[in-house]
This record gives sequence, structure tokens and C-alpha cells, in this order.
Amino acid sequence: MARSNGGIIGVVNDPITELTTTFTSPGTFTSRPTTGSAGVLVIAGGGGGGNAPTNKGGGGGAGGVVLAPSLSIGGGTPVPVSIGGAGGASANGSDTTFGPAPALYYLIAKGGGGGGDETRGAGSQGGSSGGSAGPQSGASVGPDPAAASQPGQPGNSGTFGHGNKGGFLPAASPPGNVGGNGGGGAGTAGTSAGPGGGNYGGGNGGIGLDVRPVFGPTQPFYITPSSQDGFFGGGGGGAPSPPYPPSARGEGGAGGGSPGPGGGSPGMRNAPGAVANSGGGGGANNPSGKSGGSGRVAVIEPSAAPGVWSLQSQFAAVKAGEWPS
Repeated sequence: MARSNGGIIGVVNDPITELTTTFTSPGTFTSRPTTGSAGVLVIAGGGGGGNAPTNKGGGGGAGGVVLAPSLSIGGGTPVPVSIGGAGGASANGSDTTFGPAPALYYLIAKGGGGGGDETRGAGSQGGSSGGSAGPQSGASVGPDPAAASQPGQPGNSGTFGHGNKGGFLPAASPPGNVGGNGGGGAGTAGTSAGPGGGNYGGGNGGIGLDVRPVFGPTQPFYITPSSQDGFFGGGGGGAPSPPYPPSARGEGGAGGGSPGPGGGSPGMRNAPGAVANSGGGGGANNPSGKSGGSGRVAVIEPSAAPGVWSLQSQFAAVKAGEWPS
């Protein structure tokens, strides 16, 4: 006679615990046999900070972020993962992907835009756009950067996509000793250059995105922030104007869900680039803008109660030889 298992006739199963899998390099994610849906985080590479001899380059934009709370992924499904690289000085970061197109669970995060420099002026469009450079060689203001491209992506990549515009200095702002503007973050736009340290210092990068609603407060893949760099998706800070007082530098955007500064690096001489696999934008710098942070993918598979299996999960487990006897 079959055993009764909590009102369900069938195999007595052990509880399946919640599982988070992360990728910082290309690979293949394979879902567990019990998985029917999963939360997925996809982060592109961040853009590099702008370089300008006047120290007025714009901060790099954060890599686009896709935070999907529940995607249908059948049990035992192999999913290819690519990881976007960081953008160098004034350059865009690269895209990160999860899954093959046109699978319903396919996601693409667009690389962050590079910060504006002395030749281009405007920050480049990207998942989050780079901040525009400050006034260069007689120009009154840096051009307005284009809107972030991540929210406009097709399908779930746009529905669950996050990215914001980099800052720029409106024409009505006072000219003179003005720094660069902050790069956009996944959570908010970059800010314009403003007063600081006796001059118009660099604008701050936009903040990152809080991923705790999907991944919880204590996930091991979170990047611990330091005083200069940190967390997923923050925009890079704009460069300071001479004479480089700390109060005039543009700060990297705070990472979503972290208690301290994070995201991109500050726009300041000898500042570090954004943390690897953070998707943060790089800080502006002279003579060369700092690199953004490379991308990352994380998948969270839910727990499953003992004795409860979907037919799809049972079939996948039997086929894989993993069904309990």
C-alpha cells in the first residue's frame, strides 16, 4: 500500500531548501528538478568614467540591471549565462545575458554608458547613461546625455529593467569652475555638478537598486561596501574641479541595500575603479577615467515542501535519475 504523505499519496521527500547561485564569469545555470520558477538578477558591466585635462569629466553610468522576481524555468533546465565586461575610460560596459533568445526566461542587461570627456562632452547612452562633462575649452555646458536604454528593452528585460540618466549642467547654471556630472545608477539618476569646497564640484553618481525584496537581506553574494566603492548598480561620480578638495569630488552612487557608499568610484585623482562584478560606473579622472565594474548574474530558487512535486518536476527528476526510490 502506498504511504500517506501529508494527504498526498506518493514518495516521501526531504524538504528542498532555498538556493542562490551566482555567476561572475560565463557558465551554465541548471535549475533543480523541483524548480518551476526562480528569481533572477542580471547586471551588465558599468561604463568607464570620462577623462578630461580640466578634471571635468563625467562619471560612468552603471550597468543596466534586470531584477525579475519570478520567471518560469522548468526543472532541470540548462541556461547559458554571459557576463558583461567593464568599460574602460569613457567607454561603455558590455551586456550581460541570461538564457538563449527567444526563450521566455531570456534576459539582457545593457552595458552602462561611458562618462563624457573633453571631446564628446555628453555622457554615452547605456543601461544607465554616463554623466556629461563639465564646461570644456570655452563651452558653456556639457550636452544633455540620452535617456537610459535598459527600461526600453523588449520583454521581461524592459519590464523588470532598471537604469537612469546621467547628470548634466543646465545652461542656466553659473559657468566657471564647474566639475563633471554624475553617472546614472540603477536606482536614481546621476546628479548635476554643484557647489562644494568653494567651487562647483563634481556631481554624485545615482544610487543602486535594492535587491533585497527578491533575494533577502543576508545573501552571501552581496558586495561589502568600503569608503570608496561597493555595491550593485551605482553610478560613477563626476570629477572634481581644481584644486581637488575632497568636499568637491563627485561621490560614487550608494549601492542599493548597502549601508554605506558604493556603486561607482569617486571622481578624483588616483581614485580606484568600480569593484569587479558590481556593475558600478567608474569615476571621472585626469588623465584617464576609471573603469567600471564587470557584471554579475544571480538566481534564487525557492524552497519546496516535502511530498509536494509538480508533474513537470517529477518528470525531470525521473529522466535525470534523481527521483527518490
